Amino acid sequence: MSLVGELGRERFLTDALGPVFGDYDDVVIDTPPNLGLLTVNALVVGELVIAPVSAEDDASLHGIRELRETLAKLALRLNAPSAVLMPILTRWQRLRISSRLIEQSLLLESLRPAVRVPARSALLANAAAARIPLAVSAPDSAPILAYDLLTDRITEVMAR
Repeated sequence: MSLVGELGRERFLTDALGPVFGDYDDVVIDTPPNLGLLTVNALVVGELVIAPVSAEDDASLHGIRELRETLAKLALRLNAPSAVLMPILTRWQRLRISSRLIEQSLLLESLRPAVRVPARSALLANAAAARIPLAVSAPDSAPILAYDLLTDRITEVMAR
């Protein structure tokens, strides 16, 4: 809140991280799912924005549209390069109509999901209850394969 009245408040995180960027290959910034000042700062400094889109909820479509518009506005108004927007389709179920409709809506708007992450499964619940990473308890499971694919897609985008 102390940044609200500051000039250049959208670039605060860029200025703060600038001195250490050369020390790291990648920096991951996890923000709240809103367009508050912290998130805007992360969008300004970021090169890649990974945005989960729930395949169970039409509100996610509204959110991804708003995020895309915000990225374009920030690039224009702050004369900054626009970050690549990478949606990931979460809670996806092959047989659910809502999953297919939401994915089709994304594709119609040229927002190709990087991966489809399956909806919750017993494997996830069991791994969480046992406090064992899913990658250890079920390394060939659909969620782990989806996250492996996501890692590959992120690597591809960042290599460009």
